[in-house]
Amino acid sequence: MKRPEFKFIIVLFLALTLCAAPASACSAERTFPASVSPNQEFQVTVNVANYGAAGQVLEKLPAGFTFVSSTLPERAVTVNDSKVSFLLMNENSFKYTLKAPASTGTYKIAGISRDINKTEFPVLPVDCPITVSQSSDGSSGGSSGGSSGGHSGGSSGSGGGAGGSPEPQSNVETKELSQKSITAGTHVKFEFLQGTTCIRYVEFDAKKTLGKITTVVEMLKGQSKLVSSLPAGTVYKNVNIWVGSGGIANSDNIENAVVGFRVEKAWLEKCGVDATSLALWNYDKAWSKLETQKVGEDSTYVFFDAKTPVFGPFAIVVPDENIEVKPSDSTTSTPKNNSKSNPASDAEKPSGWSSLPGFESAIAIGALGAVYQVLRRK
Repeated sequence: MKRPEFKFIIVLFLALTLCAAPASACSAERTFPASVSPNQEFQVTVNVANYGAAGQVLEKLPAGFTFVSSTLPERAVTVNDSKVSFLLMNENSFKYTLKAPASTGTYKIAGISRDINKTEFPVLPVDCPITVSQSSDGSSGGSSGGSSGGHSGGSSGSGGGAGGSPEPQSNVETKELSQKSITAGTHVKFEFLQGTTCIRYVEFDAKKTLGKITTVVEMLKGQSKLVSSLPAGTVYKNVNIWVGSGGIANSDNIENAVVGFRVEKAWLEKCGVDATSLALWNYDKAWSKLETQKVGEDSTYVFFDAKTPVFGPFAIVVPDENIEVKPSDSTTSTPKNNSKSNPASDAEKPSGWSSLPGFESAIAIGALGAVYQVLRRK
C-alpha cells in the first residue's frame, strides 16, 4: 500500500475515533458570587466533563450584564447580544468575567452544554440567581452553583465541609441540587424537579434558623466509596444526600426528616418482589434499615417515603431471595429522553436561542488537528 493511502486511512480512523460518542452524560456546573455591587466585574467558573472530543457551553446572560473576557482562546468565544458561546476541546474548566448592571435586583443566568453529538444538557444549577446590591462588597454571600443538576443555586452542601462532596466524583453518575432558606419553626422541602436521580425530595422541620442551605443528591455508579460494604439484598441504587455543610443537619437543628424517592416498576418486576418489601437504608458508621412506606405510583414508577435520622450515604434495597436481576436496557432510573418522563427538565432549558455558529467546525478542526499532530510526529 502506498504511503499517502496509508496516511489517509490513519487520518480517517483517528478522526472517527476522536468523534466517538462520550461514554457518559456531558455535565457543566457554574459557580460565582451570590451577590455583587452595581457595575462590579466578577468571575464565573464553569467545570465541564464528558463532552467527548469537542463540546460547547452556551450561556444566556441576564439583562444588563456585560461579557468582558474569558480564559479560553478568543477564537473559542462568540458573543451575540446576551448569548455567549464557549467552544471546548480539552478543557475541564474555564472562567469568564462579567460586569454587573447599575440597577440593583436579583437576576438569573441560564445555559446549556452540548457534547460532541450535539446532545444538550442544562448547565447546573439550572436556576442560578445573583443579587446586585448596594450593600454588597462582592466578596461574600457564598457561591452560586455546584454539579450535574440543580433546582436552585447555592453553595454545594457536603458531609465533609463546604464546597463539595466527599464522594469521588468518578463514582457519581448524576447529581442534582436544591436550595432553600431555613427559618426556625418552619417545614422545609427541598424538591429535585429535574428528575435526574431517583430522589424526589428531602423534607424536615427546622428547629433553628440556618439561613440559605443547599441540599445535594448524588446518584452513584456503584457502592459509595464512603462505606465498606452494602446491606444484604439486591441494591436498586446507591445515593448520597448532603444537607448543608459542616454537619448542620443534625438532631439539634432539624427533626422529622423524610426522603422521598422512586423506583422503576420494571425493575421490581424483574426482581419478582412486592414493592412493600423494598426499604431505604442509611449508613452512619453502620447500615440501618429505615422505616419506608409506599406513597403512590404511576405507569412507570412506585413512589416511597422513608424517615431518616441523618444524611449521608443511602442504598435502596429489596430482600435477597436468590433472584437474579436481568440486565436493564437503561443504566439509570431516568429514561434518556427526559422530555417524555419529566417535561420540567425541558421547561428549565433556556428558550428562544439555538446553537451559535462554530460548534460543528470546531469538532472537525479539533479532530483533524489532533490527527495532524499525531502524523507530524511520525
